[in-house]
Amino acid sequence: MAFRKKIFTSFLLIMIATNGILAQRPVREVSFDDFFQTVLTNNLELIIERYEVSIAEAALAAARVFEDPELEMIFPVFDEDEFSGFPRNIEFELEVPIELFGKRRNRIRQARAEKFAAEAGLDDFLRYLRADAATTYIEVLSNQLMMERMNLNLEQLNQLLEVNQALFEVGEIGEIDVLQTRVEVRLFQSELVDAKMEFSELMGEVYFLMGGVSQDSLVFTGDIPSMSPVISFEQLRERALEQRSDILLARRNIEASEFAMRLARSERLPDISLIFGYHNEEAVRPGPGFAAVYAGLIIPLQFSGFNSGEFRMSKVELEQAKTELQAVTLDVEAGMISAWEKFQLMLQKRILFTETILEDAERVRDAIVFSYKQGDVSLLEVLEAQSTLNEVFMSYYETLSRFAAALVDLSRESGEWLIEF
Repeated sequence: MAFRKKIFTSFLLIMIATNGILAQRPVREVSFDDFFQTVLTNNLELIIERYEVSIAEAALAAARVFEDPELEMIFPVFDEDEFSGFPRNIEFELEVPIELFGKRRNRIRQARAEKFAAEAGLDDFLRYLRADAATTYIEVLSNQLMMERMNLNLEQLNQLLEVNQALFEVGEIGEIDVLQTRVEVRLFQSELVDAKMEFSELMGEVYFLMGGVSQDSLVFTGDIPSMSPVISFEQLRERALEQRSDILLARRNIEASEFAMRLARSERLPDISLIFGYHNEEAVRPGPGFAAVYAGLIIPLQFSGFNSGEFRMSKVELEQAKTELQAVTLDVEAGMISAWEKFQLMLQKRILFTETILEDAERVRDAIVFSYKQGDVSLLEVLEAQSTLNEVFMSYYETLSRFAAALVDLSRESGEWLIEF
């Protein structure tokens, strides 16, 4: 018993120290708009995704660059005694490469389509990020309400324990009722500790979304959305198939693949280079020297163009991009149906849970506690009513949370934001 008492005392000291540390942190209230703005600014995964757009923009700028010309210069040797009798030559030659058959144009169009695809990919990432942030925010609001209710439930159990101790002291009840109440209090304290641990894990997800750990103790404000927006499934489905970011991304990938195939076809054909030069040469004295200006044309013999492997590869990639668009389209339709059905079911369940059921459960519990004080009901009936009241509140908050989460899922699948905090 002494060993168990030491363990319990140590546990209490740890809890008191932890609560003291948390109490020292300033409390900051956060709305969803504040929270999501922080996510947009600091989320590391979003920052990484934005680099993809910057890379695509740089690739587009690089695709516009012309090939560099080459300048060759030959100067006379230094005036040394051993070379005094040799001719002194000077020569300049400029080679200007020229891309033909639309190579540069197709390369620019491919890079531009890839830039648009990167932007669509960023929008698609934001679609998921906003849904994740909203879902996490709803979970935090729900957990805050649950823990607030659990603290109130623990307070009511402690009040019941004080009443039973008083009744035991005057001899109206036996010691067993006091012990039973004390056991219920300890069990519920354990449940409250577990709930706080789960909430701590949830706050870890919050900090990851925010891109850093807050120095303040955050308290999320706002109500869990409980109203159903006026929406039509067919309109949501049509707009999703037309405007959802992953649909646009798949279409941009098709455009990029088409220009890549054209580029691969044109690269099988040779480019040319124009040559402009000047040559000035002295003859061996007393013979005359000469100077000449010339121009020419270089046509490479591009035998590698007979190999159509790269062109076939780009053609297959185009077919792959078209198939990906079909897969994304099917995913949109299937996801919309699933999210809509889930939303409708949760809407029906949400209608069943109103604030009236909470008031009724509280009235029942208060009536049974009053009857218990009068000696008309047993302790087990009081504990059962207390447990039922707590379960009703927990079910109510869970239903609100699941309904709001279903609305968030429908927003993510449709690509339209349908929820307001």
